[in-house]
Amino acid sequence: MARRRRRVVATGPWTAPGWEAALLDAGCELICGPSIDDAPSSPVAERELVKLCAGADAILVSTRETITPAVFDAAPDLRIVAKATIGVERIDIRAATERGVLVVNSPAPENIIGVAEATIGLIVALAKRLVEKEARIRSGGWRDASTDGSLLSGRTIGIVGLGRVGGAVARRLSGWDATLLAADPYLDDSRFQELGVERRDLGSLLEESDVVTFHVPLTPETRSFIGDAQLASMRRGAYLVNTSRGPIIDERALVDALRSEHLGAAALDVFEHEPLSASSELRSLPRERLLLTPHSIGSSLGSRGTGTRMAVAAILAALRGTVPDHVLNPAVISAWSARWAA
Repeated sequence: MARRRRRVVATGPWTAPGWEAALLDAGCELICGPSIDDAPSSPVAERELVKLCAGADAILVSTRETITPAVFDAAPDLRIVAKATIGVERIDIRAATERGVLVVNSPAPENIIGVAEATIGLIVALAKRLVEKEARIRSGGWRDASTDGSLLSGRTIGIVGLGRVGGAVARRLSGWDATLLAADPYLDDSRFQELGVERRDLGSLLEESDVVTFHVPLTPETRSFIGDAQLASMRRGAYLVNTSRGPIIDERALVDALRSEHLGAAALDVFEHEPLSASSELRSLPRERLLLTPHSIGSSLGSRGTGTRMAVAAILAALRGTVPDHVLNPAVISAWSARWAA
């Protein structure tokens, strides 16, 4: 009897051609949901996702869809759920682990560099008040001292989370003549020394910094860990930048801190609920106080292509019975290998 073709479901593939070639060359049956490029704000509903993923051996999930226990249950032979980007908040990793399924992400270097570069761009935009200057000249005005920016040289910049992205931000700020602080309880002192940053706990960092930028994953510990008290402890007029995960900051508290002018300004690329609701209070704040971008500030054609290749390579490895790189639930590897190893 001929072996069944391995079924790979891409819940929301890119429209860019060619990403699927390696899967087809390997003889996989490829099933695609609606492209994320065509409908970035319209995730496939759970009921439809269950139908789409029924009988799948592997799922290539977009940033748009949520993979719930019901989706896992629709695919009893599922080996792997792979993501072509870093964040996996929409994948129920506990359910995957209970069912012996690997969850893999794709930390493409281009993505890490892109977010780090974009973070510095946002910091500069806030400090130099670029939005106000641009608006003034478009409205027919010219120079005005009221829109003068501030130097970053001599200031203190706090980096919350010193992992891959936070570390890349620190490296890029190393020549700016600013004092760099970082808070990360999961890393030892050698990481701070390597990057030339001073270690602080979160409370001290917030109190001492003129700019605070966040680079942490969304976990039970980080969800809403920046609220009224933390924002109130920051220096008056300080800047806040978040390019990591939206739910780490209480948006109501942030709105209050900006409206009261306790914070000088903020820039957000990520939000508690995405896409950002048309009725969100964040939209009501003036652009010179709050700069908003649609969770894509670090995206590039390079990161998209590399991430997809990494995810496809992980899927093909799993279908061959080999444990791929970047497994996020390593506790399942032993049981998985016992069932699927070549």
